[in-house]
Amino acid sequence: MNAGLDADERAELTAGFSQAMAREGPAPSWLLTTRQDALHALLEQGWPTTKQEDWRFTDVSPLTRRELLPVPVAATLPKGTFDESLLHLGRGVGHRLVFVDGRQQAGGEAGLPPLRGLVMAPLSTAIRDESTQIGRVLGRQLQGFHAFAALNTAFMTDGVFVHIPDGLVVEAPLFLVYLAAAEGSTSFPRTVVVAGANSQATIVEVHLGADGRATLSDAVTEILLEPGARLAYLGVQKPSPDGFHVGHLAVTQQAGSVFHAHSLALDGRLVRNDAHVVLAAGDCACQLDGIYLAAGGSHIDNQTSIDHRAPRCQSRESYRGVVSDRGQAVWSGRAVVRPGAQGTDARQSNRNLILTDGAVVHAKPHLEIFANDVKCSHGATTGRLDPEALFYLRTRGIGAKDARQILVAAFLREGLGAVADPALRGELEAILASRTHALTQEGATP
Repeated sequence: MNAGLDADERAELTAGFSQAMAREGPAPSWLLTTRQDALHALLEQGWPTTKQEDWRFTDVSPLTRRELLPVPVAATLPKGTFDESLLHLGRGVGHRLVFVDGRQQAGGEAGLPPLRGLVMAPLSTAIRDESTQIGRVLGRQLQGFHAFAALNTAFMTDGVFVHIPDGLVVEAPLFLVYLAAAEGSTSFPRTVVVAGANSQATIVEVHLGADGRATLSDAVTEILLEPGARLAYLGVQKPSPDGFHVGHLAVTQQAGSVFHAHSLALDGRLVRNDAHVVLAAGDCACQLDGIYLAAGGSHIDNQTSIDHRAPRCQSRESYRGVVSDRGQAVWSGRAVVRPGAQGTDARQSNRNLILTDGAVVHAKPHLEIFANDVKCSHGATTGRLDPEALFYLRTRGIGAKDARQILVAAFLREGLGAVADPALRGELEAILASRTHALTQEGATP
């Protein structure tokens, strides 16, 4: 059951939609129809509640009590209020676009010269260029998903369209940086990616909230992999301890494509990440990995779904988290094997470390199998640091806090093993090492 919208909420959203469309100016008819359909779905569906299975442990009322309409861009970008290591992740080694409160920042950085046929353009530009064919992807994979995905579609302000042409191998990662800066702001970043046949690339999408500011980022990323494409995707989320992030990743894979996504959730009052992958044709491979750190009053919820619709596809899910203080973490992994998807190989794994008595983890791996020639498995574990390993380190003269830090860092570093780019992996390891140091100090948050 959803929380229905009252008359005032419906009127506010409807009026806000009209105002937003007036500010945006002329747009293609297909886009206006897509937006209107999303608004209608939102008004009819209402907000999710804890009575729904997928939201049983995540209360969104702190979000729905906020102003949920776009706000003007921050007049100035606050200096020193974003995590510098994440803000500068990969700087100077790849193409980069930066957005502030949902709008492109002037003078965005492009670290490399343009590549043949590669398109990496602001969404506001791409939707007005008929040659991009963005309309065949934008909004097409989101029917039936939760209200926050519909909210993004109705009110999206800007974002990025990436098109990797057939056969192109992009060596350096493509960086998309979304900053939530203004106090109380709500932004709606939208990313659309088309990976052409037999292309290869890495995309890094970073969402940061300004420290000390209660911001909300409601983000949607849609990805289409054409036959034989290989795409690595890294999504990083770090709102402030008072901030919110709701993200939805929707992916469709065609024959023989390979997709690897890694999620890194590091802070925030409430972070919700949904990932939905459709293996639409045979011989695809998909891997979803994730790391999450929840401490203080942080609540981090990861929901994944891999839909095997064709034969001979392989999927892997491997999520791990560290939870401390009053932190809460939720992981729910769902793999569906449709009739006819013979030869499916699907495996799920979730591992959690609890560092303090007040920490809470909810884990739910589940399989839905409607074919008979398959190999499927799942498992989830939650526990404390190994006392024997701690004792071993202590007998070698290592202090208690340092011993805890070594073991937690090793646990998290193992989760980065599948990040193929060595420079990027090295930066992420350094970031996790720094946060692990804070996490393992008594009474500290990451």
